[in-house]
Amino acid sequence: ELEALTERETEVLECLSQGMSNAEIARALIVSEGTVKAHLGRIMSKWHVRDRVQILVTAAQAGLVSFH
Repeated sequence: ELEALTERETEVLECLSQGMSNAEIARALIVSEGTVKAHLGRIMSKWHVRDRVQILVTAAQAGLVSFH
């Protein structure tokens, strides 16, 4: 059972699943790159994963994202 994400963390996850870089996510969500990194860090902590690839694998396995 994965710990739930905030609405903003979910938006970051969605952007990540579209292959966006931190800079692209920051522009899309109108936040700083540091804020994007903080959101990704919180997702990694919540889900006990090491990196952005594992975030995506975990999210896909849980049915939270699909790749288009």
